[in-house]
Amino acid sequence: MAEDITAVLRKISSADLSADGEFLLIHDGNATAALHRSVFNDLLVALPNAMEKIQRIEKTPAPSFTVMHARGCEIGRLDGTRHLVIRFRLSMTAGLSFAVPCEQIPGIVEALESAADHEAALSRSTWLQ
Repeated sequence: MAEDITAVLRKISSADLSADGEFLLIHDGNATAALHRSVFNDLLVALPNAMEKIQRIEKTPAPSFTVMHARGCEIGRLDGTRHLVIRFRLSMTAGLSFAVPCEQIPGIVEALESAADHEAALSRSTWLQ
């Protein structure tokens, strides 16, 4: 792969992996960007942060955080550790996983129950009107 070259992509027409699985190749028809797999975690954090900064720069009335809509989730235990893994399915083929220390689970459950109770209260008040 060529080093220190900037490829400007204005759209993504396709994306695939290099034959050796080392690079994600993102194509826009005119240029290709090759991202080494070692930067994937950093990229995962960088993209939502960049989107939030753009919203602030453009003074977009959208929320000041990035929301990725989940189509479902799976919960399991990380073998040999005291971590729970929560995997959110974002599309038919993409997902995002988080390892959560077991001691944080009661706080997460409490927050989810509170949100569910609040939503149920809103639904009841709307239904009664």
